[in-house]
Amino acid sequence: MKEKIIALVDGNNFFVSCEILMNPSLKGKPVCVLSNNDGCVISRSYEAKKLGIKMGQPYFLAKKDFPDAIYLSANFGVYHELSQRMIEKLQNYSDKLDVYSIDEAFLDLTGLDKILKLSFDEIAKLIKNDIENTIGVSVSVGIANSKTLTKIATHKAKSQNGTYVISKENICSELKKIPIEEVWGIGRNISRSLKSYGVFSAFDILNKDDNFYKIHYGKKGLELKYELLGESVIPLTGIFTKPKSIQRTKAFPKFSKDKKYILAEIELHLHNVCRKLREYNLQTDSIYVMLRTKDFRVFVLEEKLDFSTNSELILTPIVKNLFDKMYDKEIIYRSAGVYASNLIDTEKIQLEFFQNEIKNKKEQISTIIDKIDNKYGKGYLAIGQIGIKSIQEKHKREMRHRTF
Repeated sequence: MKEKIIALVDGNNFFVSCEILMNPSLKGKPVCVLSNNDGCVISRSYEAKKLGIKMGQPYFLAKKDFPDAIYLSANFGVYHELSQRMIEKLQNYSDKLDVYSIDEAFLDLTGLDKILKLSFDEIAKLIKNDIENTIGVSVSVGIANSKTLTKIATHKAKSQNGTYVISKENICSELKKIPIEEVWGIGRNISRSLKSYGVFSAFDILNKDDNFYKIHYGKKGLELKYELLGESVIPLTGIFTKPKSIQRTKAFPKFSKDKKYILAEIELHLHNVCRKLREYNLQTDSIYVMLRTKDFRVFVLEEKLDFSTNSELILTPIVKNLFDKMYDKEIIYRSAGVYASNLIDTEKIQLEFFQNEIKNKKEQISTIIDKIDNKYGKGYLAIGQIGIKSIQEKHKREMRHRTF
């Protein structure tokens, strides 16, 4: 059987890297990106890590202990957009690709060295430089013979100039340095259990016979051993699964009870949800609007439609009506969101004999808006009472004048 060669491309501090791309003045500074509603730290720059800020640390504690760091509300729409660009770039290197998370993807590179006439170390550097030079986000690239080994290689790459290759010949020497806690797929309970049998390093896993894993850990345990031996047991499927739902939420740069401002935020979220629906060739017949108050109370209303659509021109009046029912001028809000569920493939929708001509035209207009966005940049056309472009510019101005 032909030996598999697999790469893992992993964004370095991905959310922070995206923020630096949007605002280069943040480079070299201790920057943290916060979770929804600014709850806790979910991404840190290297400088923030050196300060001692921990992943998952609550914002109010981090701010108290490290007041000089820069804390930013997450902008998941931007992160998803840059992630999609990264994936599209990686598809130039392999048609068999598994997206593992927003900033990680496995690629089957088997045979690419013969095509490019390059070593896999050179290919790793090529992929890294391609993404960083064309997209602008920092990545690490690890290459090995299995997904599990590739995870180890990519972890090593982060301290080795961004690329690392584990060859079949040096597997054993590499695994002797790896504690079992750092092996992909081994959690706290399994780690404790393995240690009770004298397994403390990744190399120790190889020294137990197959029956040991069959008896104590079953098929998954045996798969792990052979993955660490360099056999590609966990396959790359290359199968893309469409999402079951799509949502966009974001904390406001500043708390607000300004009705026009909040509605403009909701319209922006709706546009991004609909854009994503069209990207996946999906439609929805169930739309939700969410408002979260300053004191973390959450209000949600849903509208179930008699039809399905992916056009914000059709959904905007519905969303506005839901917002009007929820909004209270006396309440200060911290975030808003839009959520589409019960998603249906456009091809599977049964067209009615007398289909609504206006609905068709509005959906066609929405598709044209996407094309204009792709050519001239997101938000080139204004939609809604304030418009996407203006709300994005407002965010940029507030970010530039924000004090930390």
